[in-house]
Amino acid sequence: MNFGLLSAIGVALYPATVTVLALTATFARRPTRRREARTTLALLLRARGSVGMPPALSSETGPES
Repeated sequence: MNFGLLSAIGVALYPATVTVLALTATFARRPTRRREARTTLALLLRARGSVGMPPALSSETGPES
């Protein structure tokens, strides 16, 4: 495969992944799924060099359902 093609695929997949995780973190029915989506989203955004995290993403407490 061409390097440009792989780069284009990566450029398309990363925002799609972040969007799906953000929607899951917001609208998932189960608190466990929302919590896991927030954790994964925080890891992806931290890896991209985002500055700071909202307190809701840094630590989550509560009973698991």
